[in-house]
Amino acid sequence: MNAWLNKIIAGSICVVGLFSCKKQDSFTQVKTGTKPAFSATATDFTFSEATAGDDAVTYSWTASGDWGYRAVVNYTLQIDEKGNGFRKPTEAFSANNSLSKKFTVAALNQIINNMGLAAGRQHELVVRVKAAVDTVGDQVYSDSVLLTVTPYYVPKVYPYVYVPGGYEGWSFDDPRLGALASVNSDKVYEGYLYFPDANTEFKVAAAKSWDVNYGDAGGGSLVANGGNIKAAEAGYYRFTVNLNTLTWSLTNTAWSLTGSAAGGADKAMTFNAATKKWSITTALQAGSFYFRANNANTIALSDDDNNGVLTAGSAGAISIETAGTYTITMDLNNPGNYIYTLAQ
Repeated sequence: MNAWLNKIIAGSICVVGLFSCKKQDSFTQVKTGTKPAFSATATDFTFSEATAGDDAVTYSWTASGDWGYRAVVNYTLQIDEKGNGFRKPTEAFSANNSLSKKFTVAALNQIINNMGLAAGRQHELVVRVKAAVDTVGDQVYSDSVLLTVTPYYVPKVYPYVYVPGGYEGWSFDDPRLGALASVNSDKVYEGYLYFPDANTEFKVAAAKSWDVNYGDAGGGSLVANGGNIKAAEAGYYRFTVNLNTLTWSLTNTAWSLTGSAAGGADKAMTFNAATKKWSITTALQAGSFYFRANNANTIALSDDDNNGVLTAGSAGAISIETAGTYTITMDLNNPGNYIYTLAQ
């Protein structure tokens, strides 16, 4: 009986061994794919609105193969400033198994503006393609090609949330509907809203629908489908929303300009309810100025790139070279795209 038992055990071991060998032989050897060859039809541009609809450039690359199996390869175009080493590249295009991408002047100019690069100035950028297989988690990169470009200004396009409320009839189709922008694409949103009446109520919507909306949970907190948020007084408000922490803040603002060109004082600006812009005509001396709310630097705007576009803080104070009377207008209507004009 022991002999029969030994035969059965031995046979079982052989069968298991055979299946084990067969399974091992069926393993796929995963390898890193080949580097794509990358090219561009042009590399030097000066963009203008007059040619916005024209084709600018076509980028082409060869297929990345030899991944060790029949892979679906995703190709992503990356753009960065020359010398940055693609540490934080902008991804301009992504698709599976695609081997080329054509950009119009308008499309590529929008990407350049979204990168925060100043309009009207020449920039040296580099472009490359990344090939990756999601299931493997590996990736390879082409060599880069140069992109020398002078863009024209267009407002940046950001992720937005919307602010339906009593001030615009609770409608997603009303042109008065306010929006907030996440300039860092980090779910932290900011924008400015004019409420002509006291006790205006409103909410936050993730899109132009009520499918995903947030309301007041008390204490500066938000909750999905919560109650209406209320602005107790009429005014021009800075509204911030953080969807990571589900919090909000609302500050009624009155704007002024200040700095050495204003003699160190705050020169109050006037709000136009029809245009929703702030303006002032005043004497300025040689020096610099910036904008701030409520005579404090907690909320301040200045021109870091000296291109008429405002960014947070006072570091980019605006220079006045010649003393005289100036008319300054500030427009905060487009969230994340705050601008001003200066005329003598």
